[in-house]
Amino acid sequence: MNNTLKHFSYALLLGLITYSTQAQESSFGIKGGLNFSNFFTENVDDENLRTGLHVSLYSRTPLVGEVLFLQTELGYSGKGAKLEGSNGETELALGYLELPILASFSIGDLLYLEAGAYASYLLNANVSGETLGGSSFSDDISTDNFKDFDYGLAVGANTHLAPLVIGVRYYYGLPNIIANDFASFSGIEARNSTFQAYVAFEF
Repeated sequence: MNNTLKHFSYALLLGLITYSTQAQESSFGIKGGLNFSNFFTENVDDENLRTGLHVSLYSRTPLVGEVLFLQTELGYSGKGAKLEGSNGETELALGYLELPILASFSIGDLLYLEAGAYASYLLNANVSGETLGGSSFSDDISTDNFKDFDYGLAVGANTHLAPLVIGVRYYYGLPNIIANDFASFSGIEARNSTFQAYVAFEF
C-alpha cells in the first residue's frame, strides 16, 4: 500500500511539474465524455461493455513547433465491466484518479495522433445488477478487493475545431487489478481495457 502510494505520488508530481514549468507556453483545457470499459482476463469471455463517465483538466505544450506536443492530464475515470452469469447480470464499477501523459503529433492543422502512458489510483468500487428474479441491488464494496495502482498504454486521435476538441482514445492496462479472490474472478487475473470518447474545451 505504501509503495503504491509512493509510486502514484511520483507520477502526480511529474504531472504537476509539467504543468508549472510549461505554463507560459501551454494551452489548457477541460475534457469529459464516456468510457466503454471491460476486463481482459484469461478465463472470462464476456464481452459486455460497461458505460462510465470521465472528466479531467489538461495542459498541451509544444515541443517541436506546431508539430509535436506534450499533453498531461489529471482527472476522474469510471471503469469496470458487466458480467453475466447463471444468477443474473452484475455491473462492477471502479473509479480512478487518472494521470495520462501523451505525445501528440499534428497532421495538418486539424488532426492530431497521440500515444503515451497513464497511471491511476483506485478511489472507489461499486457492484450493482439485477437477479434472475428481477430484484435490483447496488452496494459499495471494499477497494481492498483490487490493486490500488493501475498503469498502462494509451493511444488516440482528435480533431481541433477551436476552441472545441473532439476525440477518441484507448487505454490498455498492463497489471492485474484483482488483489484478492473476488466473486467471479476467484483465482484469475483481470486487466482494465477502456475505450474513451470525449469533447474538450481548450483555452
